[in-house]
Amino acid sequence: MKTLVMDTASKYLFFSFIENGQVLYEVMDEGKNNHSDNLLKKIELALIETNLSLKDFKRIVVGIGPGSYTGLRVSVTVAKMLAWTLGIDLYIVSSLSILSSGHFDNDGIYAVTIRAKKNHVYGKLVEVNGGIQKILINDMFSSDEVFFDMIKNYNYKLVNEENYKIKYENMLLEKVDNLHQLNPNYIQRGIWNT
Repeated sequence: MKTLVMDTASKYLFFSFIENGQVLYEVMDEGKNNHSDNLLKKIELALIETNLSLKDFKRIVVGIGPGSYTGLRVSVTVAKMLAWTLGIDLYIVSSLSILSSGHFDNDGIYAVTIRAKKNHVYGKLVEVNGGIQKILINDMFSSDEVFFDMIKNYNYKLVNEENYKIKYENMLLEKVDNLHQLNPNYIQRGIWNT
């Protein structure tokens, strides 16, 4: 089954075409607040290059956030529009989990961050043991100081802009039942999901 995976929550524009666990095409480009200009153009070019059509896809996976307010709206809006137009299933996953999923083949504790403005981060802490992911601190937004103070007693590996690694099989997906009620995971200062 062909799947389109996309995320624009960070400074990176990411999308890939996956079929039965195999990556057919993948883009991870650093942007400068221009994801809205580039996402559909790059997907169109990828479709031409791979000789595929949007009608070939049976599932879409989108990073739901947390992350850049504008960035989140770009990929979530495109994912909703494509799922609705094509009549295919849409799945969501934490953007932090997408960007770190390639590390989750190895046991350990992972502190995952997306850089925000003014010395702030979107972050989470995940423990992987035998391929099972356990969320120790769920998606949150805070100052660098607060986040790293919260995790200082853990022996963690940091996943950030320097070493994002993506693997579709390690993403914990949630099916969207109602496209019209889907909104990005906007997290405000001092607020996190528990």
